Amino acid sequence: MRWTDELRTTALVGSGRHEAPVLPPELGLRAPEGLSREEALLDQAALADMVGRAARTPAPLAPGLQVLPAPPDAEPQATGEAARLLELLLNQPPVGLDLRNQLLVDWLGFAAQTRRRVPHRLLPALFTIAGNTSSVFRVLEPAIGTRGRWLQEVSPSWSARPERREPGHVDASVDLAADTPVDPVAAARGQLSTQWNALSARTRANLMKLLGTDLRDEDEALFEKGLDDKAKSVREVAAELLDQLPESARARRMADRLLPLLHVKGLLNKRFDIDLPPDPDASALRDGIAPQPRNGEPDRLGRLETIITGAPLEVWTSVSGRSPEATAALLKDEPRILDALTSAAAGRNNLEWVRALLTIRTDTRLLHCLPAGERERWLVRHIQTGGEEPVALAYLLRGLPQPWGTALAEAVLAVISTKEGGRLASMLSDVLPTALPAEATATCRRLLERTDDDAARRRVLRDAVQYQSFRQSLTEAFR
Repeated sequence: MRWTDELRTTALVGSGRHEAPVLPPELGLRAPEGLSREEALLDQAALADMVGRAARTPAPLAPGLQVLPAPPDAEPQATGEAARLLELLLNQPPVGLDLRNQLLVDWLGFAAQTRRRVPHRLLPALFTIAGNTSSVFRVLEPAIGTRGRWLQEVSPSWSARPERREPGHVDASVDLAADTPVDPVAAARGQLSTQWNALSARTRANLMKLLGTDLRDEDEALFEKGLDDKAKSVREVAAELLDQLPESARARRMADRLLPLLHVKGLLNKRFDIDLPPDPDASALRDGIAPQPRNGEPDRLGRLETIITGAPLEVWTSVSGRSPEATAALLKDEPRILDALTSAAAGRNNLEWVRALLTIRTDTRLLHCLPAGERERWLVRHIQTGGEEPVALAYLLRGLPQPWGTALAEAVLAVISTKEGGRLASMLSDVLPTALPAEATATCRRLLERTDDDAARRRVLRDAVQYQSFRQSLTEAFR
């Protein structure tokens, strides 16, 4: 009977009835002296498990599946404090998961800048997190080094993108990536030009939406064709895209409809007097103006908004004889007219009108048209004038490039420090710690030191301090 069989028998019948067997001489080991029967059984069971694992041989791979050894890494691995901080982030992060992911992105960025790589032993844990976090996955290179790329080839699950997005809203039936991996917009333009009648309505609409990501004046002919399409969805997309071409024939047609409706009245207090459009004729219906409803009153104001959105903005200044800012001021009491003008100005990225409209209203569509620096200066002025409720600032601050400038950070922290600012802090909890620059850390610490019963506000400020402290440690570790 083999040693392991005797050992199994002892385990089954009990060490009181059957002693643990003698160790086989070929192991070259001697059992410790003075062990009880139970201890000898457990000792040999542990030894048998270790021997079994060590003697196990891998199953032979099928031909073609043999894995070649990884080539040596040319870049040096991160060591010392840098490696320790990465291991801490991977195994026992001192911050929440969102901040942990951002700090991993920071770590990989520092490693790339200093031409150092992730230690081999930490690659599996890093790949596991990157497999669920697109922000980390996108910056794995080049810090994972040669061994990391080899591991991704060996284990394809480690090389899969966690959030793969197809370009635009293209119909899945249109395999643009396979046909033209370099320029899908050019492929869409070509398909619409040559295969219009062969494409489904859904595909025609989706391909036109894709053109909207790189809109050109020469696309006008395709959009005019879309206005005559039998499918409503195609006609609507065509009209929306033509709204963004103020030099198009449709824009001139809309201008001809809008001009007779606009009048400036008043001697001292000038104001716009705006008529509603008449019932649409065939040309107006083709341009996307709503038809007569079967029942009820027509939405004439909606028709006016469609005309305003499609007409050149210069129509308004030609009627008022004033600048865009002065013209917009004449319309400050006309919210629906301003909404239509905002759509037109933002859709065409007309900065002159964007700035004019921002003097009388706050709208993220307008704000996002401004260059990043000007956007921040506008927000600082806006916050300092106190014209907005604190919670209303959240939607303006989200989506700004990070980190914010020092002036904006201090202005936002000033609002957060007020009695009503706790809710704003809570609404910005997922962006504030990484949006605040390192220079704002001292202010956050001062706010934390004061008496405050608002737990949500304290948590956000603490996260900001922890994030900046850890990031400072990364900076020093990679020097």
